[in-house]
Amino acid sequence: MKSLTALVLLVIVAASGCSSSVAMKGEPALVTGKVAKSDGKPVGNVLLTLQPLEDGHLTPLEVGGDGCFQGELVPGKYAFYVGKSSKSKASVHSLRQVSSKFFEPDMSRTVVVSSGSDLTIALD
Repeated sequence: MKSLTALVLLVIVAASGCSSSVAMKGEPALVTGKVAKSDGKPVGNVLLTLQPLEDGHLTPLEVGGDGCFQGELVPGKYAFYVGKSSKSKASVHSLRQVSSKFFEPDMSRTVVVSSGSDLTIALD
C-alpha cells in the first residue's frame, strides 16, 4: 500500500511539473534590428536566435530579405546565432554567405538588449 501511495504521489508531482504555461522572467520590450556582414551588406532570409545569458528566454526571430527583424525580448545580455529559416526558400543561399562560426552561440559574441533597442548583428 505504501508503494502505491508513493507511486501516486510521484505521478502527481511529475504531472504538475509539466505545466504548459511559461512565466516570463522579466517584462518584454519591442526590439528591432538588422543582420549584416562587416561590409554592411544585409544578411536576410535566416533565423536569428538570441540565447539569454541573464534573464530572458531563447528567442528565434525571422529575418526578412532586407536583413531586418523585430520581436519582443526581456532586456539583458544575449548570445546569438543564425540558422535556416523555415519561411524562406532563399535561406540556404543566405547561409552560404555566413561563416559557420555563426551557426552556434558563442558566449564572447553578445548583444545587449534594452527597451526600444535597435540592434546591429554583425556577422563578420
